[in-house]
Amino acid sequence: PMRDAMVKNVRSSLLVLLGAVGFVLLIACANVANLLLARAVGRRREIAIRAAIGAGRGRIVSQLLTESVILSLAGAVFGSALGIAGIGALLRVNTAGLPRVGEEGALVVLDWRVLGFTVLAATVTGILFGLIPALQSSRPDLAATLKESGGRAGTGLRQNKMRTALVLAEVALAVVLLVGSALLIRTSLALNAVNPGFDAGNVLILNTSINGPQFTRSAAVDQMLRTGYERLRALPGVTVASAGCCVPL
Repeated sequence: PMRDAMVKNVRSSLLVLLGAVGFVLLIACANVANLLLARAVGRRREIAIRAAIGAGRGRIVSQLLTESVILSLAGAVFGSALGIAGIGALLRVNTAGLPRVGEEGALVVLDWRVLGFTVLAATVTGILFGLIPALQSSRPDLAATLKESGGRAGTGLRQNKMRTALVLAEVALAVVLLVGSALLIRTSLALNAVNPGFDAGNVLILNTSINGPQFTRSAAVDQMLRTGYERLRALPGVTVASAGCCVPL
């Protein structure tokens, strides 16, 4: 199909990149969830007072989830701004072999689908990774917490286990990313060192598109190519000129 001929193996590369970005997102979410758990320690007395004066557990959880989602959406806005600026900057440096990106990546833009996915991902991650700290914080031991002073408020065994699990998850994901990155770099270096079977030194390639009504007949195309050969061969330093449909054939 024409789509496969144009994008070649770009789809698989982008899926690998998407997986790596997903791992980075999980690491960031686990880090933020850990920070929310640590922050909840300092708010134990506040939450206990809310519960003591009649706030239900659902009300407390909804308040903490709202704070988590707002934090996540703020990160999405900041990340989108960096993305808009970063896409153009990266593609001006190197298009990475991506097809149909336009001049300096002009055709690659953030549309409503990308922004919608960003908002959805931010909302879902804000709820999922804010739910654990919210549930942990919404069940305080009222008698013990209200008796503690602000400086002596400690963490419970359950919270410590949860924070340890999150740290372990971050380290595991980071190790996977580092190993995967090292393997990709090694593969890239190995591919660049492969002998292609021909000498590409001192070879120049010109891409052209033969369009227009004057080229509807094959004779006109043949004449244009012959004229091009003659003019190229007449240039100083040119040994041979030829035409083909595909590089490197």
